[in-house]
Amino acid sequence: MNGPASPRTVPAPPPRKPGWRERLARRPPNGPLVIGLGILAAYAVFALSALVVFWGSMSQLSQNPIWIPGEPWGPVFGPSWAHPFGILPGLGVDVLQALWQATPWDLAIVGGILGIDLMVGWTLGSIAGMNEGGPFDFIVTLFSDTIGAVPSFFLVITILAGASVLGHQTVSLALFVALFGLILWPTTARTTRERARAVIRQPYIEAARASGAGRARILRRHVMPGSVSAVLAQAPLDVAPIFFVLTVFPWFWDCASLGFQSSDSALYFLPSLPTFSPLPSVLFPEWGNIFAVGVCEGFPLLQGSVIYWWMFLFPLLAIVGLGIGITLVCDGLDRRITTRSR
Repeated sequence: MNGPASPRTVPAPPPRKPGWRERLARRPPNGPLVIGLGILAAYAVFALSALVVFWGSMSQLSQNPIWIPGEPWGPVFGPSWAHPFGILPGLGVDVLQALWQATPWDLAIVGGILGIDLMVGWTLGSIAGMNEGGPFDFIVTLFSDTIGAVPSFFLVITILAGASVLGHQTVSLALFVALFGLILWPTTARTTRERARAVIRQPYIEAARASGAGRARILRRHVMPGSVSAVLAQAPLDVAPIFFVLTVFPWFWDCASLGFQSSDSALYFLPSLPTFSPLPSVLFPEWGNIFAVGVCEGFPLLQGSVIYWWMFLFPLLAIVGLGIGITLVCDGLDRRITTRSR
């Protein structure tokens, strides 16, 4: 006769994964990350609202011919209730409206260039660090050192000028974004490679190999995440060269006296762009272009000793604000990753 049946063992339920609120409560975001995300969110709101307000006229600034001077330097329009950021007479535009209209373009330009730069540099630098001393590592290192020896802004201007001469046409903005991203990635790859070399020597990499993980899995799950701090450190440094190049085209072309033409005894400021500029026209809404024209008009070059500060200050603040937002986000993400890995 069989004895009483033993009670069945009920398996313990799997541990419940914490929700996003619980994870956020355990590890709240740090100050730089919150402030940086707030700044970038504000820029995103301005960009989306500009797409709604200026839809159909996004490729050209709204120009008022009355504001363009008919005599040397013409009337001066400073900040007022009607125009809080003042007027830029050379282009005949309201500075606030011009910066607002340019926000979607500049976010797209910076995002496209940094996207190509960081993704290509992060991937190739991580692979090179995994294969230290190998042929791929040699090629990436040689290319990075060669390109890094030439200032990025000088290299991109030279290539754009050569492309314009060979193609006998103006350079497109899409080509500028792709070209600049490919010029910047070697620096990101160089810094990422150094970090990947340290990651690949960690004990958990040997444990992953012993458990049967392949090279692709180790790269994807360990080396690239472990090297992301190098990418976050490089991203803010690559913002300045972008706007430097966009500012150089109209500034050098005009402030080198090529934009001034004589009519009788008067000098008229005529903003213009070289044929190898990536911007389609001088009225294209772009912060660097607006800032360059503002510098040419605002500083006392020929118009006397008065500095018309609003013509260049507010475009400069738009550029600097975006750079600060990107820097704070990258710094906050790096702190969060570092804290998590401890």
